[in-house]
Amino acid sequence: MSWRGAERAQALIWLTVVVPLFISMAGLAIDGAILLAGRRELQSVADGAARAGATRVDLARLRDTDGADVELDAAAARGATQSYLDSELAGEVTWDARPHARIDVQSRRVRVTLQGTLRTAFLRIANINEVPVEASAFADVRFGIRTGSGS
Repeated sequence: MSWRGAERAQALIWLTVVVPLFISMAGLAIDGAILLAGRRELQSVADGAARAGATRVDLARLRDTDGADVELDAAAARGATQSYLDSELAGEVTWDARPHARIDVQSRRVRVTLQGTLRTAFLRIANINEVPVEASAFADVRFGIRTGSGS
């Protein structure tokens, strides 16, 4: 075998090793970006839903205590949170199925946890068709005049 033939064989071996490696790295980068974007989107929806629920104050209790005590109207807070989720998640094509929502309303806090699955693009080669994603957020009811250095 001449030196040119040996050189071609080395190039062929190098190509068969490096090209799949580059494709794998590109695939991981693309699927990673999809995962991060989906997680960010889910977190944004969870944040907004928690804030929407935390605005539903029990007005009767607020009036009865002359503004000294404030609590959430649990049913109204849950309804506002669910309504926000319904409007934000309607028609989403990112998710395999609509993300599952868990809403927890306490006297002064609304906690929202969203769980969904994202379809992968390149990881399907490794038989990973979807990846679970979760985001949670909470919002507290604040009232009165706050003094000090912003705390």
